[in-house]
Parts: sequence; structure tokens; C-alpha cells
Amino acid sequence: MWENVLGKKNTYYSLQSPHWEKPFMCTECGKSFRQKQHLTEHQLSHTGEKPFMCTECGKSFRQKQHLTEHQLSHTGEKPFMCTECGKSFRTKQQLTEHQLIHTGEKPFVCTECGKSFRVKHILTDHQRLHTGEKPYACTECDKHFNQRSSLIKHQRIHTGVKPFVCMECGKSFSNKSNFQGHQRIHTGEKPFSCTECEKCFTTKTKLSCHYKIHTGEKPFSCTECGKRFTTKAKLSSHYMVHTGEKPFACADCGRRFVLKGNLTKHQRTHV
Repeated sequence: MWENVLGKKNTYYSLQSPHWEKPFMCTECGKSFRQKQHLTEHQLSHTGEKPFMCTECGKSFRQKQHLTEHQLSHTGEKPFMCTECGKSFRTKQQLTEHQLIHTGEKPFVCTECGKSFRVKHILTDHQRLHTGEKPYACTECDKHFNQRSSLIKHQRIHTGVKPFVCMECGKSFSNKSNFQGHQRIHTGEKPFSCTECEKCFTTKTKLSCHYKIHTGEKPFSCTECGKRFTTKAKLSSHYMVHTGEKPFACADCGRRFVLKGNLTKHQRTHV
């Protein structure tokens, strides 16, 4: 009966088959696909083969579509425009993900904590917080990360690369969020406000540190004396009391200090 419905050229599948909608199954992992082309592309993930190479930079891809999208990074072309705000993107997927900002939709929900996300790969990264999985390893120091973006940021410690340059003062940064926070020094913008006292800050990190004044939280403890601190930076400075280290030296008289703030105060005595 089903041969008459599907036609003689089509493969026969019974209604009882679990792969009625996705008849093409990978023999390596059992994953199924609706189209044979998608199966073929998927199988390359097992072989490691990346047959589509960019002639500009030599980077290779498993799928031709991914190569085409990558090549736009060399031309600067962004053909997909958001009708809401006019922002343009290299790929249709990037545009689709961006449009969720306007709709407020977050369709990907974590089954562990209920937190929702606009993009599936961000949910995947988030879920590793629950599993403890850190699949991205630094080849220089073997430190592991749960996100590829975190690994890339970390690797700049070893390479010294600081791709984000301030056009106002020329200062460069390895981290985009630090760069954006720095730019607000020039603009005077302080978008992060405390709900307790309405004090405003240039970065979310500074706001989070400030909140601990209200909560009384001091999560960082000195292993030498047990004294506790609100931030890791304050703990690091405190450790110098035990080590005797004074890294900040006055250029005028050579006197050294544990804290940069104390050096700054001291330098005013020379003015």
C-alpha cells in the first residue's frame, strides 16, 4: 500500500519505523536526519574531514554554507538586515538570533534551573555550569574552560594580543567587556546602578563588588590569617602583607607601597 503512496522510486518505510520522519541514520552515533545530504555532512564530524577551504586565510569547514558565511568576514558584507533597528549581519541565523532581542523571546530553557536563553549554544554553555564539564583546554597551560569564548580570551594572556584599542587614549585591552568599561571613563556613562543606594558604576563587575557592601558578603578568605575580603583583588593585595612584597615604587624617592592607592597619595607629597 505504502509503495503506491510514496511512489516506486522512494524507499519503503513502515509506519512503525522510528525513523519515518528522519530515515537517514548515522551508523557511528545513531543520530537520524531527514535528508541524505544532512547525514553526509554530519558524518564528516566523525572523520574530522573539512573539505571546504577559504582561499583567503586557509580555514576549512565541513559545510559549504559555513564557508560561504565565513568568506563574508573577509569582504565585510552583511546582507541580512534587521527591520526593527537596521543592524546588519553576515548570516541569516545571526539575524534570527538578534531579532529575539526585540521580541524578548527566550525559547531555550535549562531543565536544571529554569533559566532561559535566546540561543541554543548559549544554553549548551550554561548547562556545563551544572555538569562541571570544561571541554576547552589551553595548550599552553592546560587550564580548562566551559566556553570556547572564555578559552580565546584566556589565550591572549599567553600571546599578549590586545585587539581592543581605545580611540580616545590609545590604551588597548585583551577583553571586550574591559574595553567597553574603559570607554565609559571618557563618556562619563555609568549604566549599572545599585538598587540599594542608587550609586552608579561603569561596569557590571564593579556593581557586583559594590553590592557586597550591602550584603556583607566576603567570599575571599586569606589562607594565612583567615581574614576575609569582598573581592579577589583585595585579597591579592592583602597577601602582600604576609609576603612583604611592595610592588608600587615612587619614582621620586624610591619608597615602595603594597597598594597603588597608597603610592598615589604619597606622590602628592612631592608636588
